[in-house]
Order: sequence, then C-alpha cells, then structure tokens
Amino acid sequence: MKKVLSIVLSLVMLLSAGMATMSAFAATVGSYESTTKPFDNKIITRVNGKDSNDIDYEKDDDKRQIKFTYTGDGKVTGWEFEGMTEGVDYEIVERGDNYIIIHILEDYDGDVIANAIVEEPTSETTTVPESTTAATTKKNEDQKSPATGASVAAGIAAMGAGAAILAALKRKNDAE
Repeated sequence: MKKVLSIVLSLVMLLSAGMATMSAFAATVGSYESTTKPFDNKIITRVNGKDSNDIDYEKDDDKRQIKFTYTGDGKVTGWEFEGMTEGVDYEIVERGDNYIIIHILEDYDGDVIANAIVEEPTSETTTVPESTTAATTKKNEDQKSPATGASVAAGIAAMGAGAAILAALKRKNDAE
C-alpha cells in the first residue's frame, strides 16, 4: 500500500510541477504583456509628407502600441513610418479605413514619424463599387496571451496537497 501511495503522490507532484512550468512559459513567451521597456520617444504626424494636426494618436506604453487615426477630409490610401522598417522596427497590429495600430518592437529606440498618404477629396462625386468599400480591418488574434491562471492555481493546490500527504506519511513512519 505504501508503494502505491508513494507512486501516486509522485505522479501528482510531477504533473503539478509540469502544469506550473507550462503555465509560466505560456504567460511569458511571445507575449506583448511581458515587455518591460516602455516606449516614450517623440511621435511626429504628417499627411502626404507635411507636418499635420489631422492625425490623432493614442499610446499604450505597456504594450508599446500606438494607434494613429486620420481625422481630416480625404481618403487614406496608406501609411508610412519614415526611418522604420516593418518587421524589424514595428509590426502592424490592426488596420482600418482611417486608422492603423502598430507595435513598436523592443529593439527600436528612435522617433516615430507617421505619414498618412491621403487622397484629397474632389468636387466630383464618384460611385465606388460596394465590394471595394468593405472594411479592411484585420485584427491580429495571434498576439493575445493565453489565459493560464486556472491551471497555475490547480498546479499549486495539487503540489501543496501532495506535500501535505507526504509529510503526514513521513510522520506516521517516524512514529512507528
């Protein structure tokens, strides 16, 4: 009986330690939330290469994300980030008709110059096919950290229970 109980306790403790380890790795590896260095560099906004106040921005320093929104007249046809390379200095998190959200990568420490390429409105009215006016918003779901709190709590509880049973058995053996 003692051997069976010892084997069961060993398996419970091994499983608990494994769950706690996996949860710790899942919470930190590849997660924006693990970024520790905030981004507080200068942000410059431009429209068609000229300094402009027609772009609002919101910073999330913890995630090093910046949302740029064009508020002027005209249609945004693209965004440029002068002096920065996509995939090296920043990644696009989400893009819409008049906004873009970028994530500044950890190694980049320069200023951000956001340039909205805008097609100025004309006095003529043109009809655009419905298929080209559909929203182009794509949310990058890969950047979300997994929910790991439940398995961590279960792992810690199982390890505590295993340790308590092991201590009780040791005391019982010492008393005999």
